Amino acid sequence: MKPVALAALLLALAPHVLAAGASLQAGYVEGQPLAAIDFIDDEGRVRSTNEWRGAPAIIAPIYTRCPVACPLIVEGLKRGLDSAKARPGTYRVILFSFDPRDTPADLHRFRERHHVPMAWTVASAGAPAIRSLMDSIGFHYAETGNAFRHPNVVIAIAPDLTTAKYLFGTDYSASDIDQALAMARGDSRWLDRSEGVILALLLFACVMSIIYLFQVRINPQAKGETS
Repeated sequence: MKPVALAALLLALAPHVLAAGASLQAGYVEGQPLAAIDFIDDEGRVRSTNEWRGAPAIIAPIYTRCPVACPLIVEGLKRGLDSAKARPGTYRVILFSFDPRDTPADLHRFRERHHVPMAWTVASAGAPAIRSLMDSIGFHYAETGNAFRHPNVVIAIAPDLTTAKYLFGTDYSASDIDQALAMARGDSRWLDRSEGVILALLLFACVMSIIYLFQVRINPQAKGETS
């Protein structure tokens, strides 16, 4: 990651970490591979993160006993996706509990209480698998009594199961979500790879225009001359 981009990321992250009451170091890095783990969903089915390959996804780390932030994250995602241009069925949404005490029954109650769409996955895992997955996406948290300190963030995941874009806070606009899913699909990668060439071409065009205007100014007849 470029130093300027890293600095901007740290500045953007700081208020959200503080707002969540978490003074935790995070490792948000785009392009990091997700840890391959088995997990259990709210219907008690044992599944694998490998199932998420092939389509962009949004992962929201939550826990079911969270009193404020996690329900707000879910509501923010629902509002943003309802207004987004992305078509349902072209992406996945995963609400993943980082609390190993959350049982399938707890996850199911969370789905019902917050009216989570049936197409979304609500899941958790054992403590080692949770830690492995959360570390792989740079999400760090700490238990404090019966609650957790945690950042408020959702992560767009590419079809090859690498991190693509982080959205901080609990409210996500439709354009934010569309951009995150586009980055997950790789729509912006050509521009990222080609920005040096594009800049060079623009600079060349500017230089040639300056030279042409300078020649016309020195020799006005040059504009109409032919060889």
